[in-house]
Amino acid sequence: MLIETLSVREARERLSSVLERFRNGDRTPVGVGSYRRTEAVMVPVEVFDELTAERERALSQARASVRAEGLDVEADAEAVMERWARGEISTQRMRELVRALYGA
Repeated sequence: MLIETLSVREARERLSSVLERFRNGDRTPVGVGSYRRTEAVMVPVEVFDELTAERERALSQARASVRAEGLDVEADAEAVMERWARGEISTQRMRELVRALYGA
């Protein structure tokens, strides 16, 4: 997906208009970064909530799969996965941390 990427200066100047677009229902992400290299993305809060909910659903399905095998998710692994579901860590980082917990 190609998204418009604004420089930091442009993002400052256009923040009000980007927020107005979001308020009017535009769900198109807007990137921010140096030298037109996207380093962060602004999205309407509804989009963020949907993405977070999708991660929660994936986590719920993973828990159900583990329980179906007669196992339990350990508290430390659960805490890492919750951080991932909230968007605090990347998928790659979540995998690294869970693998480290299990010595993999």
